[in-house]
Formats: sequence, structure tokens, C-alpha cells
Amino acid sequence: MNKVDSALVKVFMYGLPMVVIFTAFSYSYNTGIIDHATGAAKFFNNLAGLVYASWMALSIILSIRLMVSGTFRDQVLSRFTFIRERDEREVMLTGKATRTTFLTTLAILMFLFCLSCFQVSIYRVPTEQAVDGKIGFVTLGLTCNLMQVSKQVGAHADEPRRQDIFTYSGLPVSSTAIILGLIIWQIFSYNFTMRRLTKDI
Repeated sequence: MNKVDSALVKVFMYGLPMVVIFTAFSYSYNTGIIDHATGAAKFFNNLAGLVYASWMALSIILSIRLMVSGTFRDQVLSRFTFIRERDEREVMLTGKATRTTFLTTLAILMFLFCLSCFQVSIYRVPTEQAVDGKIGFVTLGLTCNLMQVSKQVGAHADEPRRQDIFTYSGLPVSSTAIILGLIIWQIFSYNFTMRRLTKDI
């Protein structure tokens, strides 16, 4: 790792606690106070904005470096995920653990993809809108939106009085939560598999 990369990583790591502190302290003020802040409060608000912007820009730069530089990626992420390859045995175990983690992560992604595409709605309509004497309906849908759009299952303008019993229109968690969960899963799965393989030998 060259000196520039090493400096960027150190600034990123040392800057993280500062960002957390500024964020926690900022929540002690409400929006009205911040908008009309003067003196020390205004200075702190401006400083927090500068810290946020700088740290966000550094995060993007490091992310790009991790994607395009194989050496930098190996050195940084190996430490972050606790990967150690001190001898041929550990190299072999790392390969097996990585393969297991990749396949399980792929299975999870396929499961999440299915859940994001399926839509289900169970509802009732007033008696005067009954169809063949039935007022309960089940609507199934399949969608694949590559762009973020609002999804509503079976919601039509001509059914304003329908009573929803159950509606599922995609994953109930945000994309941020999914990505964070997958990052944590990758690290946990690799290290768990590595420990299990080490015990079996």
C-alpha cells in the first residue's frame, strides 16, 4: 500500500468517530434552532457540514480505489474481514470458505430477488360490488422494476371502498438495510466457515 492510500485509509478511519460525534451532537438541536443559529452554534453547524462533505467525498474515493485497484483491495479488505493466509493450508481453507460464502450469498440474493418481484393482495369489497356473490378476492402480481418506483398491489381508482386484509408489494426493508445486511453476512459467513473448516482438520 503506497503512502497516499495509507493516508486516505487513516483519515477515513480517524474521521469516522468525528462524524459519529458530530451526528450525535447535531441531533441535540432541532431544525428551527439550527436555521436561526448564531455564534458558536452556527460555527458548529458549518463545521459539521464541512466534516460530513469531506468524509463523504473520501468515502467515494476509497470505494472507487477498492474497485479498481486489486492490490489496495486485497490489503484493506483482507484486514477488514480478518482474512489470513500465512501458509498453504490457510490458502486452501480460504478458498473453500470463500466458495461457501459466495454460494450462500448468491442463494440469499436469489431469494431476495424473488421477494422483491412478488406482489400479493387479499381484500374485500362491499356487497354491492360482489362478483358472483363473492366479496373476498386475492390478487397476485409479478413485477420487475429496475428503477425505484412506488408499488401498490391491486390499487385501482374504481375500487376506493375495498378493505385490505393483507398486502405485500415487495421487501419491507430499504435497499440500505439490505446492502448493510449483506456486508455483515459476507464477513460473518466467511469467518464462521473458516473456523468450522479449521476445527475439522
